[in-house]
Amino acid sequence: MKSIKHTLLKHSQQNYGLVNIGDHIQSCAAEQFMPKIDFYTERDKLNMEIKNPAKVILNGWFTDAPENWPPHPKLIPLFISFHLQPKSAEIILSAEENIQYLKKHAPIGCRDYQTVNMLKQKGIDSYYSFCLTSTLGIKFFSKQKEDKIYFVDPLYSYDSRAIRKLSLKSIIKNPPIKKLYKIKDYFFQKTKLKEYVPKEIIEKAETINHYVKANKTNSQLYKTAKEYIKKYSKAKLVVTSRIHCAIPCLALKTPVLFLLDGLLDENQHLSRFRGVLEHINILTIQDKEKINSLFGKKMNVYYPEEIDWNSPPKNPESFIKLSKALEKKCRSFILNQ
Repeated sequence: MKSIKHTLLKHSQQNYGLVNIGDHIQSCAAEQFMPKIDFYTERDKLNMEIKNPAKVILNGWFTDAPENWPPHPKLIPLFISFHLQPKSAEIILSAEENIQYLKKHAPIGCRDYQTVNMLKQKGIDSYYSFCLTSTLGIKFFSKQKEDKIYFVDPLYSYDSRAIRKLSLKSIIKNPPIKKLYKIKDYFFQKTKLKEYVPKEIIEKAETINHYVKANKTNSQLYKTAKEYIKKYSKAKLVVTSRIHCAIPCLALKTPVLFLLDGLLDENQHLSRFRGVLEHINILTIQDKEKINSLFGKKMNVYYPEEIDWNSPPKNPESFIKLSKALEKKCRSFILNQ
């Protein structure tokens, strides 16, 4: 009998010449638990032929290619911190073959409440697990902290940088009509970062973008992801609108403030955020009760004037129990034959 291999997800999906490094950060969390990586499996081509049985941790965002479901039968999956993009979920969960596949590998640990509900509606045993990036402290925690503040795609819904980085060749070949909703706020800006953060902090901070050029190898992308995580681990403060920056900061014990404003549309963003942001400090200029009502519970919300920028608020610790449970499940999955 051939020995069981271990495979890690590869993320080649791109938007007009850009790759979201947050996907690789999610897979860095899965990699912590694997004895070695024998090969990589494309996240959006899980049905591709493989030679040997292989264990894979299926955490993260799925998927831009719902037609490529179910995954190959030789893949041995752990569904943990699993998020189904709502439109893809409609396609995946409309096929009985996929429903039976998920039932076979249940219970399905989900990153957010909406994925739990979508699966339960199809009779698939599922539960809320939170995000696996909350375990990144296992490998990447640093006791050494530097006097550095990072802005990681804050208010990216309003940001011009993504537009400037788009591949002109890709735009000409495939005009981004369907993507216009993502960049429209650049042309009709509603707010600016200076409304949230003092000028002296903005001038002091270093900017990091999670969308990077796609003309990199898989190993280069993972190297970039790990470099980002290491930066976050040593930071004094991180201000971001990326959940796969914010959640790692929880694990790394780095104070983080999440800018939610501009990301309040239900299908594109809030469906991902419910079950995630309740464990993170939110920075807003909107009415706190509005934020609480959006999530149906009291959130950890701050106004800019409530922040001591020299001594940022500590992160909530409500995630710790969930993170420990994730670590236990992943270790058990890898150890059991």
